[in-house]
Amino acid sequence: MQMQLYSHIVDLRISHPELDPSVVARTLGMEPQHAWRAGEPRKTPKGTLLAGTRVTGYWSANPFSYGWRDSTDTLVEDALDELLTFLEPHQDFLIELSRGGNVRIWVSTSSNRNYALDLAPSMLSRIASLGASFVHDVY
Repeated sequence: MQMQLYSHIVDLRISHPELDPSVVARTLGMEPQHAWRAGEPRKTPKGTLLAGTRVTGYWSANPFSYGWRDSTDTLVEDALDELLTFLEPHQDFLIELSRGGNVRIWVSTSSNRNYALDLAPSMLSRIASLGASFVHDVY
């Protein structure tokens, strides 16, 4: 297979009506980029108040704070393997959150040419065993 040329970022996004973001941060040992509890006032990313309150709790992080990376440095498949290896000891916690909520491994990619991600059945099984879904957001 020819080298796939794209940029990517991998995020972990968790939502649940009763989510306490501090518990997620403490359990995973990871500080979120975005987090709130249900019932908190809605705000824009810059902090401007909006009408209403948050319906559900939310926590999201760019694990390991890598940010956007090029496929010539790290493939999505390798980044996912690293994240899954980190998350697997927290399987019971994540599965509990997926009951009534969502645990999403969110991959955003961007390129000016055709590319493909090749997720092996074993990787898809590892994602599913955490109660997580895989989201591929393409720019």
